[in-house]
Amino acid sequence: MKLAPDGKIYITAFDENYNWPYPDTITAYTTINNNLSVINFPDSLGTACDFQPFSFNLGTGRSYYGLPNNPDYELGAWVGSPCDTLSVGLPSQAAVEASFFQAWYNREWDLVHVNATGLKGRTGRLRLFDLEGRLVYEKKIEVIPGGYVTTEIGMQGLANGLYIVSLVTEKEIVSAKVKK
Repeated sequence: MKLAPDGKIYITAFDENYNWPYPDTITAYTTINNNLSVINFPDSLGTACDFQPFSFNLGTGRSYYGLPNNPDYELGAWVGSPCDTLSVGLPSQAAVEASFFQAWYNREWDLVHVNATGLKGRTGRLRLFDLEGRLVYEKKIEVIPGGYVTTEIGMQGLANGLYIVSLVTEKEIVSAKVKK
């Protein structure tokens, strides 16, 4: 089962008539593996939830043993939850208006360039996290008077993918996403 952005829950079923992998023939497209069941109103009890078995057709696709795990990294921190312990986060609205923070990847040099202006604080830590929250790089930095920082992060040896660059000073946290 998977809760979708439209607020419905989509459900796959196992077709016991076929073993994995399903044969690559038109006869292997069955009602069970070619459709998803849908709970249209998951917050309603009983029949009011409007469960519709095998009602969402996948077209030429088939579902095998479940739906993919597509986490939503844009949700932000849920205060008090275990996910609230990460040091990476979106800056407050006031910090966004007062500071400028930019990071981008240069493929030719295999570097992330970091520029910031209007930062509050005199020292900080520049950190690079992968999307699983693991710290893959950290460096102490000095903020130039006026709130300026210009530096680079070497990406040699790191896998292609999305990363979060975070700059933490005594007074604020700013961050940006970078795709290698």
